[in-house]
Amino acid sequence: MEHNLLLLLSGIVVLGILCQWLAWWLKVPAILPLLASGFLAGPVFHLVDPRALLGDLFFPMVSLLVAVILFEGALTLNFPEVRAVASTVRNLLTIGAAITWFGGALAVHYILGLEWLLSVLFGALIVVTGPTVIAPLLRNVRPNQRIYSVLMWEGILIDPIGASLAVLIFNFIVAESGGVNPGANPVLVFLEIALVGLALGLIGGYSIAQLLKRYLVPDNLQDLVVLALVAGLFALSDTVEAESGLLTVTVMGVYLANSNIHQLREILHFKERLSTLFISGLFILLAASIQLETLALLDWRSLLLLAVVIFVIRPINIQVSAIGSKLTGKERLFLSWIAPRGIVAAAITALSAFRLQELGLAEAKILEPLVFLVIVGTIVLQGGTAKWFAQRLGVAEAEPQGFLLVGANRLGRLLAEAIQKEGFVVRLVDTDFENVRLARMDGLDAHYGNIFSEYTEEHLSLSGIGRLLALTSNDEANALACRHFKDEFGSAGIYQLVPRRFGENGRNQAPVMRALGRLLFGKNATYRHLIDEARGSALVKRTKLTPKFSYQDLKAEHGDDLIPLMAVQDRLVNVATLDEEFAPQAGWTVLSLVVEGS
Repeated sequence: MEHNLLLLLSGIVVLGILCQWLAWWLKVPAILPLLASGFLAGPVFHLVDPRALLGDLFFPMVSLLVAVILFEGALTLNFPEVRAVASTVRNLLTIGAAITWFGGALAVHYILGLEWLLSVLFGALIVVTGPTVIAPLLRNVRPNQRIYSVLMWEGILIDPIGASLAVLIFNFIVAESGGVNPGANPVLVFLEIALVGLALGLIGGYSIAQLLKRYLVPDNLQDLVVLALVAGLFALSDTVEAESGLLTVTVMGVYLANSNIHQLREILHFKERLSTLFISGLFILLAASIQLETLALLDWRSLLLLAVVIFVIRPINIQVSAIGSKLTGKERLFLSWIAPRGIVAAAITALSAFRLQELGLAEAKILEPLVFLVIVGTIVLQGGTAKWFAQRLGVAEAEPQGFLLVGANRLGRLLAEAIQKEGFVVRLVDTDFENVRLARMDGLDAHYGNIFSEYTEEHLSLSGIGRLLALTSNDEANALACRHFKDEFGSAGIYQLVPRRFGENGRNQAPVMRALGRLLFGKNATYRHLIDEARGSALVKRTKLTPKFSYQDLKAEHGDDLIPLMAVQDRLVNVATLDEEFAPQAGWTVLSLVVEGS
């Protein structure tokens, strides 16, 4: 038994990470390979039965994993951001969520005959979309900026809203079924659950905020202390009032998201890694635990329900939410087609279905396969056709020409300003907040975060972006950034500064630096050389070439003080690199770094 448990737990970790890697390689949401591997390992080939092996630990383990995932999702619900987003997104988070909630409840009640309370719970469970499924889809489709903003903000903000709604309804059903304090008034029991969850959540959120604001926890322990408090308060809440723990951790996350704590971003980075591991393990566990007889509950009516969710509820949601907006008819049509469900929906469904069955609500066993059907159906059907549909409607971007600059240092800001003045989209990413602040003061679109972070990847819009320029002082980080975005922009669209250790023959001699992008600007254009120029009296000069004033004349005028950066003609860009000769002709505009007055 002990060896079986060891194999199960270690196998889940290994398989989960392999599925995450496979999802990255195939550019699909990770939930698909995770669920597929769980189904294959469990109900299909009967290789493992997690419930039998874990026994009494199964439900507490699933509960704790879901709690951490919900807390991490709630950390993104920032109220000022909700107020700041466009009216269409606000409508989607309010009116649209209500349409999906009640529409889903009506559909499942009248199509499958599910009782009303469980129908209302199902409607809440399918409200969420989520950035983990939306982000890969948008990166593949590359819709225009308005569509990108609507779908991305909806996915980010509706996760904690939908999760909170589902948790509240779940708690009410538990109270009404007599699962807590049998014989008591269900309304009073629900109010007790809500009160305990709200009170402990606020106390926990306030306590964590004070610990961080007063610097009472060292930097190396902040993430772990927050994780320990989340787990401890979740358990305490459920002990004080059964089923209140999920509400407690959700309230904690929302409180911290709106507490203006600068350490929150570092905690989010830790939580996203932890959540990736937890999510991987959770969905393999859940999928492997599903019984074939449970899947057999799905019939043609389930497919009809899926069709209603996709072809009726979502279009009504979008059309009502977009009233008064500037969205075109084609943009609204595309938005009506895209609403893939994801990880939060599956996690809360699995947990609530298990618990409700334990309380004697046998009908709840259909919730899990139904929601999984909606998840898989929307991801496969909508995700598989989104790019084709966007191209047919003409809402996908045609060969984006903009630039993503990794590094908002002085050089990056000078170059970004020049590129922006030429009419191209440009965005900067930096881990130095001072650089980001200065870039924003210059009117640039700058994002504070680690370019390799999942959080940054989910929140950073690549709409209009077709090239990467890695401009940091760290050669290894530049190389990794190029490798990271190679599939995104192609080998021809990734560039990095010349490494410090660069041989005289023009080839890199350091084994650690093999995976480079195209080397920028010139053989001696290292970070140190360029930044020294940029910090001095250098500026980015714009020169229009003519038959009477060629590129050779420009070089002769400035001599060694000239560092060519790129040349622009209409919507075409030629970036200066070492792998090809930079020789712009008449009609092109050359951007170059020159010492002022030279």
